[in-house]
Amino acid sequence: MEVLRGEVARELAALEERMERALERVFEPGVRLPASGDSFRPAIDVFEIEGATVVRVELAGVRSEDVRLTVDGEYLQISGRRVAEGGSTPVRHVQMEIPQGYFERVLRLRTPYDSQRVVAKFDAGLLTVELPRRQSEPHKIKVEPG
Repeated sequence: MEVLRGEVARELAALEERMERALERVFEPGVRLPASGDSFRPAIDVFEIEGATVVRVELAGVRSEDVRLTVDGEYLQISGRRVAEGGSTPVRHVQMEIPQGYFERVLRLRTPYDSQRVVAKFDAGLLTVELPRRQSEPHKIKVEPG
């Protein structure tokens, strides 16, 4: 029973953190909240490689010029828009599963990184952002007599 309580407590703590981040974003000046049906949430993978954290975002059908990346403190914001391709306008949709409209994902980066060396590449519908970890040099600290 104790294991279950610990697991529930961890899940509640994670939910609380996600809610806090969402509320922080809602009350920031200039944040546009998309209307229902006017947005989507792209899939994201986050993994670590030697010396860096890599974020990969699935953005099929999104043009690279319609993607914005912002690194602010410990947050990485990925936002943009997917618009319907030009061509014939449908008279009626028979099936529609590819979402259109605005997207935004905000990730909290838990390790220090070197924002001057962040690299973003967009290829075949995948956005890959590499965030090099900041190298901290070990140094000795002199202890002064009190």
